[in-house]
Amino acid sequence: MSDWNYTKCAKPFASEEQAREYMESKDFAGYILQREAGFTAVCPTYPEGYYPDATKVAEIDNSKAELLAYRRQLPVSCC
Repeated sequence: MSDWNYTKCAKPFASEEQAREYMESKDFAGYILQREAGFTAVCPTYPEGYYPDATKVAEIDNSKAELLAYRRQLPVSCC
């Protein structure tokens, strides 16, 4: 069983460092968001703007390069 909360694909932390250590120790890919109350680690499928109070402060890829793979699936917007 994964440590991600599948209903939100997110896990809260008190600091960016704690979020980074958690993601790296679990070999998770995703983003670290700064929120009004702490930080949140989210998976690569996190929809931009889902948390209105969030600012992306870090992008973490894992040994399987899942973040890079997810980005390659996204449509390219133009003009």
